[in-house]
Amino acid sequence: MSKESDVALSLVIPAYNEASIIVRNLGELQAFMGREMPETRYEIVVVDDGSTDGMADLLKQHAETHPELQVSTHKYNQGRGKAIRTGFAAARGQYLICLDADLSYSPEHIPRLLGPLVADEADITLASAYHPDGTVTNVPFSRALMSRWGNRVLSVGIKSDVHTVTCVVRGYRRAAIEAMELINDGKDLHLEIIQKAELFGMRIVEVPAHLKWRDRSRDHRKKRSILGRLPFLSMSGTIASHLVYSYVLRPGTILSAPVAGLLSIALLCAVMLFLAFLDRVAHLDQFGLGYLFGAVRETLLQGELTFLVMIFSLVLSIIFLAFYFASQQNKKNHDELYVLLSRMNERIKHLEKNGKA
Repeated sequence: MSKESDVALSLVIPAYNEASIIVRNLGELQAFMGREMPETRYEIVVVDDGSTDGMADLLKQHAETHPELQVSTHKYNQGRGKAIRTGFAAARGQYLICLDADLSYSPEHIPRLLGPLVADEADITLASAYHPDGTVTNVPFSRALMSRWGNRVLSVGIKSDVHTVTCVVRGYRRAAIEAMELINDGKDLHLEIIQKAELFGMRIVEVPAHLKWRDRSRDHRKKRSILGRLPFLSMSGTIASHLVYSYVLRPGTILSAPVAGLLSIALLCAVMLFLAFLDRVAHLDQFGLGYLFGAVRETLLQGELTFLVMIFSLVLSIIFLAFYFASQQNKKNHDELYVLLSRMNERIKHLEKNGKA
């Protein structure tokens, strides 16, 4: 498999401190490919993201007897996003499928993710356990609940109709990966890919998937404190970064909620004051401009707090509306600039390729 054309499928696996399971899972993956997809020319690209548990040596030994395995190694831990990007750079296949090192999504998902790519029905395929036809097994309830609802919140910022936006298990056409300049080193890479794919009008297809933790205790072996074992605290950094990225994706959607809430409060206060004014007018013995002004004055004095809440809500809603339009314009400028720079980068690559030729 020395030539790029000899590889049709690249299986990219980012891994960190997985010495206890990596060889076993590679064996399972290789057995599946030999049994279920024997005609497929494939390679497995494992990226060791600075492991300290001896995994690098195990991978090196395994690669000596399995030529379809190639290993890339980071000198120190640089994050999942960086590991995936390293895997993309090393992969030679026409199609790329990214998998978890622990095979929480079994190898059976490979042909499901590959099918729409080969049939030219998609540029990117997403494994989705939170799809209506997807399933979750053996995952702690609190973690599964947070993940499911977190993905629901994040999917609001996505134009495509998808249910899972944070899963590493995905399929890609090589052309799709090469068209995007990816820069994220962390887990936000998953959101970055969807954002940039949508900018280029790429086709994204969600595939129902089965998420199954094979060993629930493995989630706790990396937690060093009692607080770290609490799902919310252990995932707080990821949640915060994802919410920020969701705001970047669809700022209008995020800001529309507080604007609608504040305007509703202001409207409710205005209705309350108006009803109080009508009640006073109804009890007036005489009518005239002076009496009506007195009724307004008395209404505002008696409902001073309501009036202040109404004014405060209106001012805040105006501020949020200003942020809304400013963020929309900033996103438009960002998207146009990214597309322009991507086109320039593509032309530079084309010139460099022709120059070398």
